[in-house]
Amino acid sequence: MSALRRRLNRPGPLGRAWRIAYEAGYTALKTMVMLSTSPMFRVRRVGRRARVPRNQRIVLCPNHESYLDPAFVQMVMRRRVTFVMTNDFYAWKPMRWFFALVGAIPVDAGRLARRGLRRAIATVKRGQAVGLFPEGRLSRDGRRGSGQRGVAILARRTGAWIVPVGIVGARRAWPAGAKHPRAARVRVAFGPPMRWTEPPHDRPLRDAENDFAAELMARIETVLEGLGARA
Repeated sequence: MSALRRRLNRPGPLGRAWRIAYEAGYTALKTMVMLSTSPMFRVRRVGRRARVPRNQRIVLCPNHESYLDPAFVQMVMRRRVTFVMTNDFYAWKPMRWFFALVGAIPVDAGRLARRGLRRAIATVKRGQAVGLFPEGRLSRDGRRGSGQRGVAILARRTGAWIVPVGIVGARRAWPAGAKHPRAARVRVAFGPPMRWTEPPHDRPLRDAENDFAAELMARIETVLEGLGARA
């Protein structure tokens, strides 16, 4: 646990003061980023705001085609979103301070490793919104991959609402392999949330988790089709 996390988790008045200062700093940083990037990225939320449950446990699950996907989701959300990201991206030295500041959760690529999963579960249970890319990787060609079981485990262990999210235009803004971002119009939309339901006793848990992840990816695809995207 980082020194910042220890201060934020400290009990009593001092810990509360740290949390207030942290939230104020985060809000100021978000505002600054939105103002400074608005000429380059025209980010717009499309559709019903009511599809994201308020004051409840939620996990936002977008398609993943750009380095900037977490920022685009956060720009259209009122709640702060703590994103799960792969260790190789989290360790990027120019941005690691920023990832630590916003509370990003590093995990091994392609799966929710045990330690990262525990942190994600604890974060959801504290009432914070969590962002998770269910494919477990950044798409390099715009094609969607299969959903990983990690999202089902997170849903099962927390009882959170899982919200499918579609992002269109992000790949043009900063695709995998590109050195610099480009101007782009980005649209973000949310689909109907879903929750884990316990399978029949004779059904293997792994199969139920795989089906849950597949259903989530199908819902993300539906959201993207509504935005005019193609697989």
